[in-house]
Amino acid sequence: MIELVTATVLEQRGILRKSTAYKMAAQGKLPHYVVGCHDRGVRFRIEEVLAALRRPAVSEKAEQE
Repeated sequence: MIELVTATVLEQRGILRKSTAYKMAAQGKLPHYVVGCHDRGVRFRIEEVLAALRRPAVSEKAEQE
């Protein structure tokens, strides 16, 4: 079974601030799942978040080349 957690749980565990988690998810930089009616709930898998945070950052300029 896959355990999905809220951004609040990520913040409580000291992984990432809640606002940063939502912002990175909206930018497509953090894997996330949308659950519930009317797409009102965003959830994360802790393992996927940690893996995404370990990846080296790539600047937008480098992506265009």
